[in-house]
Amino acid sequence: EVNRALAEAVARGAGPSDADVQALVARHYRWVSHFWTPNRESYIGLGQGYTEHPDFRKFYDRYHPKLVDFLAAAMKVYAEREL
Repeated sequence: EVNRALAEAVARGAGPSDADVQALVARHYRWVSHFWTPNRESYIGLGQGYTEHPDFRKFYDRYHPKLVDFLAAAMKVYAEREL
């Protein structure tokens, strides 16, 4: 659900720091936190890892070809503001 909504945000030209995008990233952060609790640096690193790992890139490309880079940028904004 979050990935589809983020892909829609990319398609409509939203920015990574837009309030609705950041609300979606907050949901992503809460989901990730079920497995481990990332701090600022590790959450930014997770986003970067998504962009660098071909399997993650392929996964996110199914939603939108620009989603993984958009998500990583939005995760960085979230981490810098909230963590």
